[in-house]
Amino acid sequence: MTDHDISPRRRVPRTKVTIPDPPEDLVSRPRLLTTLDDGAEQAMVFVGAPAGYGKTVLLADWASRRRGAVAWVSADAEDDDRLFWSAVLAAFSGCAGIPAENPVRSLAVPAEPGADLAFLATIADGVEALPEPVLLVVDGAQEITDPGTWRGLQTLLRHQPSGLRLVISSRREPPLPLVRARVAGRLLEVGVNRLRFSPEEAGTLVGTTGPGIPSHQVDLLVARTGGWPAGLRLAAASAARHGNLADFFAGRDRAVLDYLTDEVLAPLTVPQRDLLRAISICDEVPAGLAAALSDRPDAEAMLRELGEPAGQVVHSGGTPARHRLPPLLRTYLRAELLRRAPERTRSLHAAAARWFAEHDLPAPALLHSVRSGNTTRVGELLRRHAVALYLGGEHNVLRLALAVLGDRRSVSSPLLALVSAALQLERGEPSSAESQLSCADVAWPAEPTAELTVLRQLVRSRLAQVDRGPAQAARAAEQIDGQLAADTELGGLATLHRIGTLTARRDRGSAREALARVADAAESANHHFLATQCLVTLSGLAGSDGDYRVMDTLARRVQARHAAHDPHRSLEGAQVSVQLAFGALLRGDAAECVEHAKQIARMLGDAPARAARNLGLLAETLRGAAEFELGGWHSGLRRMRRARTRLGTGRSFSTEHAAWCAMLEHRAALRLGAADQARETFRWAQPIIAGSGELLLMRARTQLRLGRQGAASSVLRSLSEEDAPMLLPWAGIEASLIGVRAALAAGARERAVRSLDDALRTAEPGDVRYPFVFAPSDVITFLTARLGKLGAGERFACQVLAQRRELRTPPLPAPLTERERNVLRLLPTQRSIDEIAEDLTVSPNTVKTHVRGIYAKLDVRSRRDAVATALRRGLLDTEVGDFTG
Repeated sequence: MTDHDISPRRRVPRTKVTIPDPPEDLVSRPRLLTTLDDGAEQAMVFVGAPAGYGKTVLLADWASRRRGAVAWVSADAEDDDRLFWSAVLAAFSGCAGIPAENPVRSLAVPAEPGADLAFLATIADGVEALPEPVLLVVDGAQEITDPGTWRGLQTLLRHQPSGLRLVISSRREPPLPLVRARVAGRLLEVGVNRLRFSPEEAGTLVGTTGPGIPSHQVDLLVARTGGWPAGLRLAAASAARHGNLADFFAGRDRAVLDYLTDEVLAPLTVPQRDLLRAISICDEVPAGLAAALSDRPDAEAMLRELGEPAGQVVHSGGTPARHRLPPLLRTYLRAELLRRAPERTRSLHAAAARWFAEHDLPAPALLHSVRSGNTTRVGELLRRHAVALYLGGEHNVLRLALAVLGDRRSVSSPLLALVSAALQLERGEPSSAESQLSCADVAWPAEPTAELTVLRQLVRSRLAQVDRGPAQAARAAEQIDGQLAADTELGGLATLHRIGTLTARRDRGSAREALARVADAAESANHHFLATQCLVTLSGLAGSDGDYRVMDTLARRVQARHAAHDPHRSLEGAQVSVQLAFGALLRGDAAECVEHAKQIARMLGDAPARAARNLGLLAETLRGAAEFELGGWHSGLRRMRRARTRLGTGRSFSTEHAAWCAMLEHRAALRLGAADQARETFRWAQPIIAGSGELLLMRARTQLRLGRQGAASSVLRSLSEEDAPMLLPWAGIEASLIGVRAALAAGARERAVRSLDDALRTAEPGDVRYPFVFAPSDVITFLTARLGKLGAGERFACQVLAQRRELRTPPLPAPLTERERNVLRLLPTQRSIDEIAEDLTVSPNTVKTHVRGIYAKLDVRSRRDAVATALRRGLLDTEVGDFTG
């Protein structure tokens, strides 16, 4: 380097070499910070993703934690070679990890630094001598256009001084030797998939941006945005402006469209933008469809280019490739296309419908026919494929298609009327289904096909399941012609309906085998709805048999299917959520139980079917029991009572479900000292589950609560002596623990040991922790004292005790006596003490004693505070119900 080549450094704005300050709504991401920490020893770190993925925020958060060892440079489009390297040297000069005497602090910048090997060698030698490596962060590297700058960075990487780690963030892959670094294992890459926000991170972000986005919408928001951080922030801003996410989800928010246009689409060429608009009409674009929609033979090549890892405006996968736009971009491109060019939108949908029909893909062919407005094509596709689409779970597409045809054209076809009825039943709408059945009967042909005949039998059977009760459902299932059904696509569904007769006879083994065969055949035929129905039934059978791990596994498989199909209102989804809520409660995870129970109300909506009402009320019981265990004792107990009273009496629900409700409510009522509610629960259950072990168990509980240990033990012994089978397999665990308490109270330690061992032995296979995690303190004290002597039950006991410690729920309050409850109910009436005494036919002094007891137990000092606290705890009736809250 000669003297005339040396120039002073260009003046560099301070902000260009300063780590950016974090945004106010920063969501720190420990999982990514740990990844960067672990990869800091690599020669190079590449953080690559399109705009809005939080690259700068992440690196700034990371760099701020490593101050003194970071030189930060923000690249700009105006940077030439000399300005960039001047910024690098300025960043080095501001880095505390580089000593004052190091040559990089005083190095001048030559006229062409990227090509000056002596200049680059001086930098390499300077950082090589550092005691600890320095991170050189180049943020926004896609802005660098000067080839000399990239040549200089390539030279620096080729020599790779040990004191330098290069960290690049860019919207596209930089012209650096990434492939060589990958092969050598000297590159850490953080791409789109890692940068997406998880539901937990999205929930944190939404929580920092104020109201407008309910917590239950976070998962949907993550799905719609693909976890894109900028999309989540735009959603939060949209919700703040409009009070909800309706405009955001519909593609109507102008601010979101402007951001997508300026940040995502602007860097693309005009042909690329036109191609994206054309394919935006499809959720997924199989290989070959893009060319048909855009009339461009090079469409596939363009999509592959747009799908490169760093930019990834298009997501591609599979062989042959299938392409998808990011969900939010697709929504806004589609909405903008419809606003500006409705005719072109319809013609694109028509072209897509033809392409899908030619490739034997009836579901998307039908959907795009609907969107093109071609009712003739819609009718043809429905007549040909409606049954297969119903079995395949394409219910939303079928509903859209039937709506386009309208009532008059739909009901004139028995096939379409029956399919419509079947769809109505899956949403819990029996009245609408009956109307469609009547239309099918009116239009019934003289010589119906086997498929049409069996479909009508299946719809009638499903109607009985949903709204007629178990006895009528069994009769309707028996009327299905299995032999006729065997020669149609409906054979598997007919078998599923008839399996109910096996379970009614308790022939569960045969039922499970038959269900497994039907499910396997359904999967092979892509009959996803039928396969899912089999899994739901298998999950229910497993729960009834006490195979709770199997129940939970199957229910989660169904839940995953529902999440993929976005089913909205669905009896099937609600049924699975009940199973998941029950499984969570049995595992002792009361908080998860509450969340599943909340989902059920949203799935059922206002569905009038008897099955929907029963599922909703069962969910309320489970939610109340979970809330009780989480410390909401009074509100949880009140929720269970409301659910039970709404269930009423009779056999509109199974004895098993009645036993659930009674066992959970009776247990909570006794623990809180609500003896009157416990008696009421027992009387309600007695005629419904007569002869069951659960009734004896509730009697034993009551005797123990009254201090009659001998009577409790006697009742428990009769459980094995009498013909009183348990309806709920987990109830046997509860009975053993009641036996532990009764034995301890009677001083019979050896009997207590045997009962505890029985409980642990029964609970461990199904992972039933609920009776232990929420057991009274005397059981826990005894269990703890037995540690080290429990043999095979030792590990399970330790897990239970650890889970109990993590809960940190407050101890149950001292319960109000029945007399105190009676006085409390009259406090809001503003009656005087004397008037209350007269109403209750006791002396005023007695009322005063009860009032003092109420104040002490509620920790209040006045009548007004007592009423307010009692209302808050659910001790007083109010007119405000929270069945769906």
